[in-house]
Amino acid sequence: RMSNPDTVGATESEPGVFRCVSDSEINRLTEAVRKSSDEGCFVIVCIHWGTEGSENVDSWQLKQGKMIAEAGADLIIGNHPHVLERLDYIGDTPVIYSLGNYLFNSKTLDTCIYQVTLDAETSDIKSIRFIPAIQSGCRTTAASEAEEKRIISHMRELSPDVSIDDDGYVTYK
Repeated sequence: RMSNPDTVGATESEPGVFRCVSDSEINRLTEAVRKSSDEGCFVIVCIHWGTEGSENVDSWQLKQGKMIAEAGADLIIGNHPHVLERLDYIGDTPVIYSLGNYLFNSKTLDTCIYQVTLDAETSDIKSIRFIPAIQSGCRTTAASEAEEKRIISHMRELSPDVSIDDDGYVTYK
């Protein structure tokens, strides 16, 4: 039970958000990732990180991303900045630093969804597709052809270490 409307951190006995703002907390996360990876699971880490309103990946995202990837995550997906941030790889692990602002407020912003396809037999990532969208008036719609080209071009600028083709398919350079 929360005593105020703020999002509270989870504890051993109380529900809430699992925060990763200290080394001990990120170590708990990487231990869970390592254990799941060692058990043969396909591990996706969805993490709330980054600097709100900034397209630039911050030092904490870089540090945590490396730790999570090295622990065995197969895919890392971030959110919080409310703007698109780059797509990159740490080793073989794709890192989507920010999904943008898929549905949050009435501002008009570029956003996206990612379509990740896994191989049915190996569970390896078969393809990653960046699908541009526009968030406006508390609604998200598919980007028009002109907007799609503009947003893909912008993601290419943000993501120098990956290739994004005209249909949004991503490959590591």
